[in-house]
Amino acid sequence: MDWRCEWCEKPHEENDPPCDNCGHGTFVEAGPDVEDEVVPGGTVWVCQDCGRTHQKNNPPCKRCGGADFELRAAGDVSDPMDDIGTRWRDVLEPRYVAGYAVVAVLLGVLVLSTLGVVSLPGVGTTPELTVPDAPGEAETVGNLSLSAVEDAYVTELNERRTSEGADAVTRNTSADEAAAYYNKRLVDAYAGDGERPDPDSVSRVSAGCENPVRISYRVAPDRTGQSVAEFGNETQLATALVDSYVQRGEPFRSAPNGHVGVDVHVAPDDTVFVTHVLC
Repeated sequence: MDWRCEWCEKPHEENDPPCDNCGHGTFVEAGPDVEDEVVPGGTVWVCQDCGRTHQKNNPPCKRCGGADFELRAAGDVSDPMDDIGTRWRDVLEPRYVAGYAVVAVLLGVLVLSTLGVVSLPGVGTTPELTVPDAPGEAETVGNLSLSAVEDAYVTELNERRTSEGADAVTRNTSADEAAAYYNKRLVDAYAGDGERPDPDSVSRVSAGCENPVRISYRVAPDRTGQSVAEFGNETQLATALVDSYVQRGEPFRSAPNGHVGVDVHVAPDDTVFVTHVLC
């Protein structure tokens, strides 16, 4: 035999396509490994690793990548994978249908939660931002109450604002929380091992306050000429802090809702961190 079908490998005595076994129109010269026997029903090449059949001797196997093919009669070959295959009828069994239904419901709820139609804990909501425990003092320094300093700060700030033609502001709990979160994150980044806060975090903390304005600065002892504990009372310290703000040339920003939040924190090196939030 000098020729074989390029497709099904059937041997032929002459280069006279088409193949009388498969109808293919191209013959190639037969190699020494081609059997002379004409196999009724044609032949196939079988992967010796997984049993998948191929019409041509063209490894690697399309299923497993094996390179060892063997020529066999087509009628004698069965694919071992046929016995474990899943049919459409199988996937419609009740146990599968129930699973699909559960997945569909969960996906639907997740989409609705993302869109804000329904609420799920932790889905579609802003993570809660908690005020960190920053190094230094947040309540008292010497005989001074920092809470009273904050109240005096708002009073002094309003006097400066109104003298410049700006509206007076009133202290607000939500704005206070935003100021405390941001200010103490600054202190933690300065004197601890924390990271600087995200500027947008103020908007997430100050509930009911759209587009809040944040003003943050710090006052070192050499700027006031004395340590925090040396101030005679809370009003003196608050006045010095507002003076420092004005001396920086900062304008008095507007507060659409007339609210302000304040946080005063003293770092371990006696630097005073001040943040006030207008909304």
